[in-house]
Amino acid sequence: MQLPLFPVDIYLLPNGICKLQIYEQRYMRLVKLATANHYGFGLCMKIDDNLCHFGTRVIITDFDPLPNGFMSITVRGIEMFLINNHSQDNDHLYIGDTSPVPNWHSKDINFIDQGISDNLKQLFQQHPEHAHYYPEPKFDDITWVCQRWLEILPLEVNQKQWFMSRNDYTAALSFLHTVINNNSKSE
Repeated sequence: MQLPLFPVDIYLLPNGICKLQIYEQRYMRLVKLATANHYGFGLCMKIDDNLCHFGTRVIITDFDPLPNGFMSITVRGIEMFLINNHSQDNDHLYIGDTSPVPNWHSKDINFIDQGISDNLKQLFQQHPEHAHYYPEPKFDDITWVCQRWLEILPLEVNQKQWFMSRNDYTAALSFLHTVINNNSKSE
């Protein structure tokens, strides 16, 4: 699938929600392309000046023109993708040839790690500005919980890319146990 790409330092996974400010003309064009094609656009990260291999296709769920001529858009992650190759248009907008990467699914749909889930609930209570994006949080879905944690944690880009390359949530859950247990012991 051909997608316009928005390189940004935001790590967003499927079902994740965030706001972006759009002010460059090439990204105004990206918004127009994304709304016209109904597929959205790709959020991807960079290492140095190179696009990373994995990204997330997002759709625009809301937008507001701002008084300074900028635009604020709210996006929701749909699916991860692999960038097979990319090019830049005359205005330097990246266009990527992408292949979808299967979304993580819980092997056991009834499994939830209560400690990891409860810690995320507590974090949402402490940071209502983040929690307001999720009026119906899925604290009983381990995939959703792990993905929200990975979006929040200050990880290196290569670590985030590694998690995106995994087939399911298990590596993320193992990592979260290490991080959250170590953090609990140090308090």
